[in-house]
Amino acid sequence: MSPPVKARSGHILLDPKRSYRDLVRVYPEIHKRIVEMNRPFVREADPLLPEVLLDENLRDLKSNRKPVGYNRQDPFGLRLIFPLVDERRVELYFTKPTRCQEVVQITEHVSLLLRRRGIRHSVEYDRLSLGPPRLPPPQVGIGAPGGFGRS
Repeated sequence: MSPPVKARSGHILLDPKRSYRDLVRVYPEIHKRIVEMNRPFVREADPLLPEVLLDENLRDLKSNRKPVGYNRQDPFGLRLIFPLVDERRVELYFTKPTRCQEVVQITEHVSLLLRRRGIRHSVEYDRLSLGPPRLPPPQVGIGAPGGFGRS
C-alpha cells in the first residue's frame, strides 16, 4: 500500500515485542530531522534548546521510559508525540495542524530508518480522534425570542 500524498498525522507503531529502548540508536537522527523541519518556526528566545531536549529524550529512552518528544507550541510547526494510548505497544506520531506533505515525508523517512535497523513496525495515517465535528451556532432571527430587538 502506498502512502497518501498529504496527511495530518503519521503514526509509527512498533512491534509489541519492542520497547522504547529500541529507539535509542535511531532517535538522534529523528530528532535532527524534526529540528531541521521546524527551523522556520523557531523563535530566537526559545529557552529550551534542541540539544537539551535531545539529551532529555535519550535519557528517557535509555531508561525505557516514554520520552517527551518534540511538542513545541509553534502554531505551524511539526510535532513529534509519544502518546499513552497502549501501554503494551510503543507508538510515536508526527502531526501538523493541517494536512500536508511534510507529515508523510517524515513518517516515511523514519519508517525507512527503523527498517534499516531491523525494528519491526507498522505505519498508519490520520488516526487521531479529533472528536465530533463542531456545529455552527444556531441562527437567531431579528424578531425571534433571544434575537435582536426583543426584550
